[in-house]
Amino acid sequence: MREIGDFIDKAERFLIFQVFQVVRAARSYISWTGIDMPHASRLRASFGFISVAFLLVAALIPLSASFADQAPSGVLEVGAAKVDMTLEPNEVQFFLTGYGGRKKVPAAGVLDHVYARAVVLSDSRGRTVALVSADLCYITGEVRDSVIERLASFGFDTDNLLIAATHTHSSIGGYDRTFLARKLFGEFDERVFEHVVSSIASAVIRAKESMRPARMAVATGILKGMNRNRRNPAFDIETGRWDPSVQASPEEYPTDERMTVVLFEGTDGAPVAVLIRFTAHPTVLSLKNHYLSADFPGVLCGRVERALGGGAVAMFLNGSLGDVAPIFDWEDSVEKEIEHVREYGNELAARALELLQKAEFVPSVELDASSTAPRLPAPIIRPLLRLRVPVPLTKMFYTEPYTTFQVIRIGEVVFLAIPGEPTTEFGRELESICPREFKCMVVAPANGYLGYFVTPEQYKQGGYEANVSFFGPRAVDWVRYHVSSLLAEVLFYNR
Repeated sequence: MREIGDFIDKAERFLIFQVFQVVRAARSYISWTGIDMPHASRLRASFGFISVAFLLVAALIPLSASFADQAPSGVLEVGAAKVDMTLEPNEVQFFLTGYGGRKKVPAAGVLDHVYARAVVLSDSRGRTVALVSADLCYITGEVRDSVIERLASFGFDTDNLLIAATHTHSSIGGYDRTFLARKLFGEFDERVFEHVVSSIASAVIRAKESMRPARMAVATGILKGMNRNRRNPAFDIETGRWDPSVQASPEEYPTDERMTVVLFEGTDGAPVAVLIRFTAHPTVLSLKNHYLSADFPGVLCGRVERALGGGAVAMFLNGSLGDVAPIFDWEDSVEKEIEHVREYGNELAARALELLQKAEFVPSVELDASSTAPRLPAPIIRPLLRLRVPVPLTKMFYTEPYTTFQVIRIGEVVFLAIPGEPTTEFGRELESICPREFKCMVVAPANGYLGYFVTPEQYKQGGYEANVSFFGPRAVDWVRYHVSSLLAEVLFYNR
């Protein structure tokens, strides 16, 4: 009976807060998308009742079902794999993605290898989810759709497969056919696209084939001084350097300083995989670098994998990185920047390994996942007097008329997958929706790429992030609307 009481208590608190969030976001979303006022008034008037009814049903269905069909806390199964995505420039000419300032100069060589890492999990109810982290600047919707098509026969779909990029600015380009990408990072190459898609799909298949019983442990720590906010006036985004003489309040320019590690350990005590979620732009290497590299996430994952041994896979997941820079300035020489990549990656790996020693195992793990694919509004160009792009020209920005928002739950850990680069404050807005019992974390960029997401205040202030935010000052309401609905579904309705 205590479990039933706990569930009712959680559901009640979640309903009160969630109804408020959904109604607030929906009302803003209705205004933002320009629905004519008579219809909008009816929608606003009725949406509160609809939200309450839906969430009550969402909470009560699993409650009644749990009496007759409550699954036992069986064994979690986990598999992990990584596939080398490295291309040799002397075999296939390609460009590096990340900095338009490279002016489409072909890659000169390989500094370190880049990988697609995958972790596949299945719980006692037979629910399966897969996480992928690829050493790429971003994931396109076309890449994701193609991967899902190849993995459909293995049980993966838009709901249970999350594909994220580490966001390194020194990795493979040529897999994005949008106009802007071709102008900034080199022409689309079908061979590169096929290579990226097949590498990611292969990693997931291998991970699924290697699944075995495991248990999960989680730990979170605060890493003071390990990232910095690049909207701070002390930071010059053009030179990638910090001016210590400029004083600004850390509270005014915050960063997400959390590092969360999620360990999956086999029943024999051997590590299978570890997820490392931390927030910072992998831009230790500047645009002067023309060699393929995973930047600091490659060093971080490599060191953790060597420390764990036994073929364990360490996966890096980035967070609300839109305004978050690493702690090193760009240097006059690439050689010095390479030293910083190793120093930063090794220090973050050391912190991750320390957290793994403190990680606490959880008694059981339930998995849930859901996604939604809303149609995209016309992009808004802020520097051009907030011009809304005509529909025929929207393919300059994206090839599909929709995008993907996704929520994946792994026990108490909940990932909010965002197709772009949300700023710290934007990410906090989304994570604040989450009930206290769960650890909600933005993962970005994931499942697609729509540029930057900033808060209304940041949009008003301007700056680089605001100027490349293509969905205006109310984007936070649009995203919150969809994430709120997915959270309600994943945390309550699907139970």
